[in-house]
Amino acid sequence: MNNTTISEYGGLKQVFAVSLGLFLVFLDSTVVNIALPTIMNDFKIDLNVASWIINSFVLTLAILLITVGKLADIFGRIRLFLVGVLIFAISSFLCGVAPSVEVLIASRVLQGIAGAMIIPTSMMLVRTAVPQEKTGLAMGIWGAIGALAVAIGPSIGGVVTEYIDWRWIFYINVPIIIVSFPFLLWVFKGRKDVKAPLKLDIWGVLFISVALYFFTYAILQGEKLGWNSTIIYGYFCISLIAGLLFFIIESQVKFPLVDFSIFKNKEYLGGVISNFFGGLIMMGILILLPIYFTQVKGYSTLQASFLITPLSAVMLVVAPIIGRVMDKIGYQIPMFFGYLFTIASFIPLLKLSANTEISTLILIMSLLGTGLGILMVTSVTVCTATVSDEHMSLGSGIFATARNMGGALGVSIFVSITMSFLNQFSVEIVDDGISQFEKASLPTEVRAAAIEKLEVRRESFFEGGGELERFEISKEIYERVTLLQKQEVLKQLPPGASITPAIEEQIRLKINTEMTAFENEINDIQNDLRKDANFYVVKAMSKAFFSGLILACLFSLSLLLLRKRETNANHTSVVSE
Repeated sequence: MNNTTISEYGGLKQVFAVSLGLFLVFLDSTVVNIALPTIMNDFKIDLNVASWIINSFVLTLAILLITVGKLADIFGRIRLFLVGVLIFAISSFLCGVAPSVEVLIASRVLQGIAGAMIIPTSMMLVRTAVPQEKTGLAMGIWGAIGALAVAIGPSIGGVVTEYIDWRWIFYINVPIIIVSFPFLLWVFKGRKDVKAPLKLDIWGVLFISVALYFFTYAILQGEKLGWNSTIIYGYFCISLIAGLLFFIIESQVKFPLVDFSIFKNKEYLGGVISNFFGGLIMMGILILLPIYFTQVKGYSTLQASFLITPLSAVMLVVAPIIGRVMDKIGYQIPMFFGYLFTIASFIPLLKLSANTEISTLILIMSLLGTGLGILMVTSVTVCTATVSDEHMSLGSGIFATARNMGGALGVSIFVSITMSFLNQFSVEIVDDGISQFEKASLPTEVRAAAIEKLEVRRESFFEGGGELERFEISKEIYERVTLLQKQEVLKQLPPGASITPAIEEQIRLKINTEMTAFENEINDIQNDLRKDANFYVVKAMSKAFFSGLILACLFSLSLLLLRKRETNANHTSVVSE
């Protein structure tokens, strides 16, 4: 390779500038989850409607990432990136001022469009900011900044929602972009933007959009509607048909949207597979851990958000280090250790319990963060360094789509497996509760009422978080027990005698004592059921974690697609900083 000059590359200042856009998009994709319950209360909506605040963003990304990668070639990567940043600022402001959930969802769609413009173009611009032998370092910084957004997103979302207002999780983007936009313009000033003639495969865009939309939507709705439902089968069929039509069209048109020859590049394919796996595991873990911390360990949402931070924080530290290592030894060895750390982290997760120490949990999350951090940086570096300039935009779009699809699938897999086992355990915990109430020394009416409440939840005990509604002795039952006690006292009195105030007070004290004993017994049973519920929740999660372990082992076979990258020790270059 020939020596390069400063003018050919934007240098690390371009890497940091472009990574800012990625930071904002990733930050907004994580802070919303924490704020969702508060948003639901403000707009008086249920979870089905609220889920669209997240799904609208995810679906928009899924549909547009590949297409926008192609548009970047036509209109210019720098231009599309800058326009995406501006649209993201506008859409963030609209999200903040949204007077209704409909406006909020529409604004999130606009955010998704901006995100689809920022993610693949930022990846391209980072790759072209430095010479080949510095690619690992550049992508490591890019990945570290993305990891930072994921790391602090839940904490920022929790703090802002609890102490300020949920609308500020969107507002905060606006001043950041206003302040940083002049810096972006300065970084790109005088730089030549890459453009190509307008040759867009409209039919290809249509069919791949339909295929990706229905595939992603089916994944998102699978748990809710049931994976065996006719509607879900219908969505998958539409996606399959649209995908096949897309493949047929792309093989015949002169300027296809997707050049399938890119997948003949085994290293690129291996990177995409590992990237898909990283998204799957990351989002799958992040959907279960908050439930574990809040429901099983009893922490608040804000505390849970801080406890999850080590997972992503370690990724922040690992990413740039691995980037430098790859520049020296290639991709295969780091990728191997990425899978090794990930697999190692799942083994203790299989033994997770309600009594697991926080120090142990932090160690597990650190191991997982190390593994995922290595996989993330290695996969993005492989996919950018091994793909040709001709396929750079397409490769970035496919890469970003793979991670997005992996994340959606990860949530569905982990939630579906967990809920599937919880539905099985539901019958067991209800039967155990009924058995305890039947053996309890309670009035017949109290026992029957408690058992009736449990029977109603026989098939759905863990729905709504598995919270056990506090059972209290009703006023009617209390009055009937009081009446029975008075009748018993009257039977013991001489004929014609009446209940004096002193006897009345004795009856009242006796009833209060008995009622307190009944309530204590009921509370003991309910506490036992809560402990059992936590045990079953963790047990169900461990089944999902086992699936993660199996997937990690299977996806590690993608290592066979990689080879040790050749490096040229004599290569020298100057990178502008």
